[in-house]
Amino acid sequence: MVLSLEFSTQHRCLEKLEGKVKELLGQQESLQSDYEALQDTNGMLKDMLEETKLARIQQVQETIKTEMLMGDDVAALDSELLETTGKAIQLEAENVYMRQQNANWAEALAASDQKLKEDESAIATLTTEKVVLETDKVGFEAEKAKLWEEAADTFAEGFDFALEQLKCVFPEVDRSQLSIEFEVVDGKVVRP
Repeated sequence: MVLSLEFSTQHRCLEKLEGKVKELLGQQESLQSDYEALQDTNGMLKDMLEETKLARIQQVQETIKTEMLMGDDVAALDSELLETTGKAIQLEAENVYMRQQNANWAEALAASDQKLKEDESAIATLTTEKVVLETDKVGFEAEKAKLWEEAADTFAEGFDFALEQLKCVFPEVDRSQLSIEFEVVDGKVVRP
């Protein structure tokens, strides 16, 4: 009975751990997906930054050439260059932020992997314990059946000895009305 309760408790623990492992695997997949999306976004931001820089540089160069040739005001170009530089700095800051996010996701993914390994190890240990307990249970069930059989044999043997004693003490009594299978109901011996 104690082993059955212990086995039941360990079985519930094992089911909980299996549920936790499935949940952690789902979280790991989600983190991996988010990590990959961040890497793609980071790459696109880098490309956009480079394209913007090159386009802006070309535009500024063309504008400078044009302004110099035409004699227009250089101050407008300086203002535009400052604005473009500000945008480039802003894009660079966003890029740094995305890299940090990327590192955070990678760290969370590594922690999730470690937790998953620990949970898998715990499941393996519990599975081994479960096999041992199931083996013990089979042995205990066999021992229990053997003890019940021995008890029944002892009881039947005792009943037979009692009938032999009755035969010796009261030889005239009809023992055909007596059996280990009969019951006494309302003061009469009856078959069940």
